[in-house]
Amino acid sequence: MKHIAAVFTLALCASTAFAAGLSQSYRDFPRTPQGYFMTNAERTEFAGLKTDEEAARFISDFIAKRGGDAFVADVAQNAAQADKYLTVGKTPGSLTVRGKMMILLGPSVATSVTKKKKSGDAHLSPYASLGDGGFSNTTPSMEDMQASSNDPGNSTYFLTEYTYTYPASALPAAYGKSLTVKVEVDPGKDRDRFSSFGADKELDRLYEMVAQARLAGPKK
Repeated sequence: MKHIAAVFTLALCASTAFAAGLSQSYRDFPRTPQGYFMTNAERTEFAGLKTDEEAARFISDFIAKRGGDAFVADVAQNAAQADKYLTVGKTPGSLTVRGKMMILLGPSVATSVTKKKKSGDAHLSPYASLGDGGFSNTTPSMEDMQASSNDPGNSTYFLTEYTYTYPASALPAAYGKSLTVKVEVDPGKDRDRFSSFGADKELDRLYEMVAQARLAGPKK
């Protein structure tokens, strides 16, 4: 029960698609700092659990396989550091992209920091709008575009892009190379995200290697 209580302190408030039949605290486990260390096979297994009792047994076994109290303490310490230094708005640092990266790969100092100027949404007339799909088939008039540029809802703000580099020696041997990734922090939306093309898929592949290595035992 001691382990389960530690898990609860790291649980998320938002629901997930995992194990829909479970109560909130258990259902969110894969997206907690401890849950980051789940292998793909374990995620599949967890998604098939039906009761809280099954989830409790799964989590207890999951923690035991990774070193028990030592694993709990290690993850809690790293999560606390992430919360202290990487929190974005209302999102705790341990639940951010950078926080997950730090917890799984270890801390890294940004090799560069860049401010990026971004414009807010443009407000055109109802028949022509800017969005994920681009312009509509109807072309706005010059008056429409002038009104859009003067609209108080049209704002400019800055994002911060951090570049992190991990040497090959700091990553699982199976990965066999160094890693450089860019992360864009948007305080206005309480989030950060990868800005490097394909970084999400590359990190998922690397995280699976890290999870497998941790399952095999802590580094000597």
